[in-house]
Amino acid sequence: MNKLAILFIFIFFSKSFGQTTRYNISGFVTDANTGEALIGASVFEEHSKAGQFTNKYGYFVLSLNQKSAQLKISFIGYESTILSINLNKDSTIYIALSPKEQALEEVIVKTTEQQKLQRTPIGVTSIPVARLKEIPILFGESDILKALAMTPGVSTGNEGTSGLLVRGGSPDQNLILIDDATVYNASHLFGLVSIFNTDAIKNVSLYKAGFPAQYGGRLSSVLDISMKEGNNRKKKQELTIGLIGSKILFEGPLSQKYWGKSSYMVSARTSTLTPILLPAIIAFKLGKAENSFNYWLYDINAKINHQINKKTQVFASIYHGNDFLISQDGLVNDRGKVNLNWGNLISSVRLNYIIHPKVFLKAIGSFSDYHYTLGSTSYQKENTQWKEKDYLFNTSSIRDWSGKASVEWFPLSFYQIKFGLEATNHLYTPTSLRTSQPVFTDSLKKITAALTANEYSVFIENELNFTKWLSTNIGLRQVFYRVRNNTFNRLEPRVSANILLPQHIAIKGGYSQMNQFIHLLSSNGVGFPNDVWVPSTDNIGPSNSEMFSVGLTKSFPKQHIELTIEAYKKDFRNLIDYADGKNLFSNFNTSWENLIEKNGIGRVKGLEFFLNKAEGVLNGWIAYTYAKNERKFTNINDGNWYAANFDRRHIIAIVLNYKPENGRSSFNVSWNYQSGQPTTVPIALARYFLERDFTLGGSVIEIYGNRNNYRMPAYHRLDISYSFQWTTRRHRDATLSLGIYNAYNRHNAYYLKTHWQPYPFATSDSIKGIENKLYQVGIIPFLPFVSYSLKLR
Repeated sequence: MNKLAILFIFIFFSKSFGQTTRYNISGFVTDANTGEALIGASVFEEHSKAGQFTNKYGYFVLSLNQKSAQLKISFIGYESTILSINLNKDSTIYIALSPKEQALEEVIVKTTEQQKLQRTPIGVTSIPVARLKEIPILFGESDILKALAMTPGVSTGNEGTSGLLVRGGSPDQNLILIDDATVYNASHLFGLVSIFNTDAIKNVSLYKAGFPAQYGGRLSSVLDISMKEGNNRKKKQELTIGLIGSKILFEGPLSQKYWGKSSYMVSARTSTLTPILLPAIIAFKLGKAENSFNYWLYDINAKINHQINKKTQVFASIYHGNDFLISQDGLVNDRGKVNLNWGNLISSVRLNYIIHPKVFLKAIGSFSDYHYTLGSTSYQKENTQWKEKDYLFNTSSIRDWSGKASVEWFPLSFYQIKFGLEATNHLYTPTSLRTSQPVFTDSLKKITAALTANEYSVFIENELNFTKWLSTNIGLRQVFYRVRNNTFNRLEPRVSANILLPQHIAIKGGYSQMNQFIHLLSSNGVGFPNDVWVPSTDNIGPSNSEMFSVGLTKSFPKQHIELTIEAYKKDFRNLIDYADGKNLFSNFNTSWENLIEKNGIGRVKGLEFFLNKAEGVLNGWIAYTYAKNERKFTNINDGNWYAANFDRRHIIAIVLNYKPENGRSSFNVSWNYQSGQPTTVPIALARYFLERDFTLGGSVIEIYGNRNNYRMPAYHRLDISYSFQWTTRRHRDATLSLGIYNAYNRHNAYYLKTHWQPYPFATSDSIKGIENKLYQVGIIPFLPFVSYSLKLR
């Protein structure tokens, strides 16, 4: 061990002081048409072979010990550029790349591929938003989460739902960030659509392993999403009309005075279901129908940014969205109404400041509020007026205030340090009850009491590139979580390494420990979100995970193909789950802490294959995942291991996109297969009969055996779409998209239900038993879709 330390010190100082005069080249890489920062653009110096990728704000810095430099700047889908610079002092440059349709030149691709293989850590999926938008999705509404579910190690739950399941984790174990603010619920329309409007999104990065130390608080993945900043050169407007919704986008410079230095972006989306449902609503109001149903959703994304000077830039962004459901039923004099709504309000303010060409500061303040309300009201008609008779409303919410500051420091050409601190105040309201039913005041106060928690963390990352073939990221995160006068203290080591071999081959590995101080209770009711976030307490400790991963990547630059194989092993500790037969919404007269099983453990093993062709007339990918996901609780399943709720042994995804050289049309196909997920079904029925009444009276009790004792049928689906672009008479760009979801009409199970009846059919004393059958219920058949998009200016 001492010899290794001496060798490390020798290499470090020999590289540090082996050269004397060094000059810094720093700057930003942007889109020439919009002024948007390009994230992950390659900046490569030809003579020294030194290179960098731009950060989230398009910033880079190179430290060189030579008199001149020849820089090659490239980004997929953009024209590459070459700059020659004389070095006699530190330089700051601004580079604007122009979009193009053709593939990058071979020499540039080769350089970029070498950098990418060396610098991209294990377990990271970063696919351009433009490619994700091409995947055919339900209702023709492009969806980032569903597109990511077509990549290895990632899937979704039931048919159409949007919660991501990453490498054996559950939906609550994903840290989802939009412009550095936390998203607690990512679903619209009962999970059929996600809240992320692709018109407003610039970049998406998914971390499944090798987690950088700057991220924490979840066990399974990090999904980091950046909004568009807006076009700082000219105003643009875009309108899209689809089957279930419409959306509009506005962007442009804040004023001519700040042309090229400031911009705004506003994108709004709403559903168009109400006009379709209106006839049934009117019929119910007039007493001509026994029930009615109405649904509406909306979301708004907005962002502004302003460059104060060459060193300082500020950003402000906001997301606000809600879903509303009203269901009514009843006869002439008695009616009932169910109200359901949920939504997010998320905002952040960020400051970027270049302290020194080698020192980049980022400060962030953010706010996140998620609420979920389920209510039921009964009415009775008195004369001509409807009077409220009974009501029950339950609201759950979580609210965060966060502050974060981080520094990126480039002390040496081969060494980059990131360090920072973060503080978050959480306000949890698991249950807020309003009811007309008699409830003891003291009990109500105890049940609905809000809970405050404070979370503090510091982190450091050390990214070292000792040689052209070895790069590492060694990080550490320290977390303090305080709730109810109890403090949890956790240390999280993170390590990842890339070894670049000849023939464009890279071997990668990673190790990480993660802790989660927040839990999601979900009753798993069909289609309903039922998201109740609760904190770790003195009774319920934080969950944690430990993960090992290793992989191999082989690149074929001429063909623009990359093959990745990764294997991983993950262990969970201190998991929680509802106790058998318990549910927060049906047991609202007791605290949530009395409804759960705790101290559960989990184990996951998996193997993933990913063949990706990023460019060309025909592009796409093939992904395969094999995984085994198990859980164990003392009081569940007799203390034995059982398949986790989302254990899918085999997952296959094929995505193909054909785009002719004219660029006006494209044809897209995607096919997805998943093994059936586990579920718990009754193994027997017991019935208590009323005297001599075998059909109408009595009650049936379902008897259950082991947890998750049955698997639903396998899930598979084919989606196809075709898009055509043209220029209208008014010189506006228009796009028409046609497609089919579930093209061969596969009856995929959304849930299973049981049906029982006396056997044999008789009303005599000779009844022998009860016949019980299991049926699968599917909700999304063969479904055509169409959408029309028009760029107004």
